Amino acid sequence: MDKLLDSLANINIRKNDGYIFVKNDEVFVPIIKTILSVTKRSFYALPLLDEIVLRLINEGVQEIDELVNILGIDRKLLEVTLADLSVKDIIYCTTNRCSLMVKGKEALRELKTIQRRKDTIKNVYLDPINKKVLVEHENYQFLDKVRNYDKKLDADFELNNIDVFKENIDSVNTVFLDEMNIYNDKTKSEPDELLSIDSIENVYSKFVHIPIYIYVSTNGYDIDILSVSKKNEQLLFQFKDEIIDQIRKKKILKNTFVKYGLRNTYPVPADKESLEIRELLVKYKRNKGDRENLSPILGPLVLSNRKLFDEEFEVLLTYFVKESKEIELNISYLDDWAKNELSTKVLSIIGSKKLMRISYAECYDFRKALSLLQRTLPEFTKDKLVQSDFDCYFSVIFDKQYAILGIPNDIKIIDSQTHIHKVDYYLSLDFVEG
Repeated sequence: MDKLLDSLANINIRKNDGYIFVKNDEVFVPIIKTILSVTKRSFYALPLLDEIVLRLINEGVQEIDELVNILGIDRKLLEVTLADLSVKDIIYCTTNRCSLMVKGKEALRELKTIQRRKDTIKNVYLDPINKKVLVEHENYQFLDKVRNYDKKLDADFELNNIDVFKENIDSVNTVFLDEMNIYNDKTKSEPDELLSIDSIENVYSKFVHIPIYIYVSTNGYDIDILSVSKKNEQLLFQFKDEIIDQIRKKKILKNTFVKYGLRNTYPVPADKESLEIRELLVKYKRNKGDRENLSPILGPLVLSNRKLFDEEFEVLLTYFVKESKEIELNISYLDDWAKNELSTKVLSIIGSKKLMRISYAECYDFRKALSLLQRTLPEFTKDKLVQSDFDCYFSVIFDKQYAILGIPNDIKIIDSQTHIHKVDYYLSLDFVEG
């Protein structure tokens, strides 16, 4: 019981003035990871031997044999140095004579060499919705795949559009410098300089997960969303308008914001939410020293006939599953429920060992419904699916002693053709099967 009370006390739905909480959900924001091919300018400290050779050439010692005599080194070693300087356009060499070029004079003056080179930036993350390069991408947790397409935000973006990276040159440069610091070459006298973005070498799709609370306005026409966790507030802020816009345009969360009303109406229990329980849970959470006194009071109240608080259903379901030996489900329309994400969540918590039976009132495609249920519970057999006559939308019965009833509430939002079904849950100690 203490673990149950701890879980209940930690439920904290964020308040949103002027709006009614409907449910929690999630969205996945697409992010594009790219590898960019770039041109950069590198600055290298002038090695001591190179500096001496250039000074001697600058002072008129241009014969290779003469340089060998003065330096007192092997000719082959000097020729390697001269060849390297020649390739960099620092000196010009003939068979036995060298002369300084413009870059050679600059290198001697600055005591460094400047090279124009090709390179790649491996970790450039682009937000394709706002068309911004993410500078602090290490703060994000990226997913490679998302199976639920209904929760994936749509991004109208051409993958090979290099112009958007050029428009974000400052951000790309920040990522470029960060990478250069990681792979720092100690022979360089100063950081590389990004000159141009030349092409996109590779593109990878990533996703950022944002859990959200969904709210509807009291007049039913407006919707709002808040992040479940405060740490995601800034992240959600970047995409909030786009998420709401795509909900309105029915591009995402189409299984949440549906085009149809309820198939039927169901009797609503008279029980109300208990303000006493809510107040005691606040005390239970804040005052750890009083928990021994509060627990005997809260226990019977929590397990009494009442309407559950928002987000309490899953917590209470988990508790009863652990405490029960036999569990039964009553479903009004099996087809609808089998493809609803609620069924996946409920069946995953219950498991196949304790689930004795699923009773349903109506089903149009039995084989398909069974197949969907078996995706979550492979060991579930069709003999546990029984058609029955009852007046209930959804209920879970535990050892024929406790039951949790789900009663849907149809809310019209945005327009007359968009509905959201908010399910209210009730705990019943005297539930009788129909």
